[in-house]
Formats: sequence, structure tokens, C-alpha cells
Amino acid sequence: MTLRPVPADGPIVLGVLYPRQWFADQTAFDTSIDAVRALDPRLEVMVVPYDEGQHLRTLRGSSDGAEQARAEAPTLTDEQRAMFGRVHGVLALDLPFDVGHVAPNLAWVQGIGAGYAQLESAGLAGAGIRLTNAAGVNSVAIAEFVIGRILEERKGFPELRARQQQHRWEPVYAPELAGTTVGLIGLGAINAAVAHRLQAFDVHVLASRRSARPGDGAPDVDELFPSAELHDMLARCDTVIAAVPETPDTVGLMDATAFAAMTPGSFFVNVGRGTLVDEPALIDALQSGHLRGAALDVASLEPLPPDHPLWDAPNLSLSYHCSSDPVALFPNLHRLWLENVRRFVADEPLLQQVSP
Repeated sequence: MTLRPVPADGPIVLGVLYPRQWFADQTAFDTSIDAVRALDPRLEVMVVPYDEGQHLRTLRGSSDGAEQARAEAPTLTDEQRAMFGRVHGVLALDLPFDVGHVAPNLAWVQGIGAGYAQLESAGLAGAGIRLTNAAGVNSVAIAEFVIGRILEERKGFPELRARQQQHRWEPVYAPELAGTTVGLIGLGAINAAVAHRLQAFDVHVLASRRSARPGDGAPDVDELFPSAELHDMLARCDTVIAAVPETPDTVGLMDATAFAAMTPGSFFVNVGRGTLVDEPALIDALQSGHLRGAALDVASLEPLPPDHPLWDAPNLSLSYHCSSDPVALFPNLHRLWLENVRRFVADEPLLQQVSP
């Protein structure tokens, strides 16, 4: 694949495509934009939002939803069309379809999150457009959320709250987390941060990573498994945490066979992508009691329809793709973007470049 070139002279136009109000501190947003402009006198930054919304984002990231998403995609405004006609690099969560034609000069996309399936669907690979993701910019917040879900379930906090609301003075005793085995599906920035925090709880940490080879190790992990041995790892765990991006290899990975491989009475958490989970299989495992509980921050459809069976699944805690912390995310994201802009202008290798 031939990559589009960085402009050798003339203006280098960058677009910020997410709504600026997502960056909670507007003064800090302006300061960050000014810092980018100060890198090189050729740089021009345009702030023109292009936000398709979570529904289309989910469709575009799925294996069979792209055509529906294309039919429902918003029509570009004149301002958006003019911006795409000029930009060489964008900071974006969403992109229009056929972006190589819509944005004939676009050479680089800095994604906002770790996942990038919805960006890939814009046709980056065929157009020779570089893609970098932002894995890790909110790993601390999500890891803290995971630890909270583990402790909430392990220590019976929902039942304690229920008895308080019922004015029932009836103790709820809960087992220790110490001495249990926790398995991590994926060992990117999020689960690496989870593993680091688990060390304080005296648990045995296992992890599955696609690139693992015999003899490999990782910080804060006691045993590392290749993807082919995932079910062997699941069979040893009291708690399993999934945090992987959406790829052809991860869609439906946690199916009925995978849940059956988990230890009876174990607990499952997913903070990666909803498409990892065969949701009917998860509901069956909860209804049968094979799993003692689960917590999902993501779903295969977002927003989740009101009549979806996940809402009423037993012993399931739902959150709404909100385990992150935008107040921390966007300053971290802009620091990464600033460094990558510097590299882009200098025609140096970009940080966290992925292969669409």
C-alpha cells in the first residue's frame, strides 16, 4: 500500500472532528490547539465536528452493518465538505464513507479511542491513509471501574444496599478476593492497568494475549497464555475480565463454548467491545447459574434497545459505555495527538500506528 505523502510545503491543515464540548475545560482545549499550531508555522487547525453517534458507530464496526450504516449516514454540511476538501490530518471518532474521495489530501487519521473498526469502514486502507489509535489514554479510569465491579460483586454490595432500602438489619457475609484467580482476555493498556491494580489484592493473575509465545511473561501477570489456549485459561479463573478491540478474531469469541469452559460460579466482566460476547449465550450461562454474575460496559447494540433481553438477565450489572473518564481522556488524547502532529510534520514514524 502506498501511503499518501505529508505536504512538503504550503499549509498543513488539521481537522478536529469531535464536538469541542466533549473536552470539559474549554480553556484547556484552546490552549491545546494553540500548542499544536505553535509546532510549525505551516500548521492550520480547523475545528469542525463530524459526529455520527453511537448507533451508526456500532453498525460501522460490525461485520454486517456497514451497508445499513451507509444508508443512514448523515449528509455532509457545506462546512464539513469544505473542511474535508482541505485537511491532511484529522483527530476523529467518525469519518464519512469513501473518505479517500471526500478528503483527497487526507494522509493521517488520529483515532480518539483504542477501537478503530468504525474508522476502517471509511476506506482508509485502500486510500493509503495512515491510522493511529489512542489506546491507553483512559486505561486508568477503566481499570478503576473494573476493580470496582469486581469488589461490588465479590462483597455483595448490591444486596447490602437492597437490605438497607428494605430497612432489614440482616448481615451479608462475603468471601475474600485474596487467593482467587483472575483471568484477563487481552493485555493491552486497559488490562495491563487492571493487572497492576490487582497486585494489591493478592490474587493470581492469568492473561491471554494473541502474540504470546511459550516462555513469554508480562508485568504483573503470573501466567501468560496464547489465544489458542484461551479456554484452558478460562477453566482456571474465578473472575474473567475482557478488554480487547473488535477484530475478525474477537467477534463472538465469548460464545457458548467459551462460557461453558469458565469455572462454574465464576464472574465475567467486559469493558472492551460488545461484539466479543454472544449475548444469548451469556444470558443462558447466567440463567442456568453456571456464571454467578457478569458486568458489561458495552453491548453489541448501542444504545441498547429497551426491549433487549440483557436488561433483565439475572445477576447482570449494566453500564452504558461510560467506564471511562472524559475529563482525563481528552487531555491525555491531546498530548498524544500533539506528539504525533510533531512527528507527522517531520515525516517521522507515528506513535501507535495500526494497520487498517
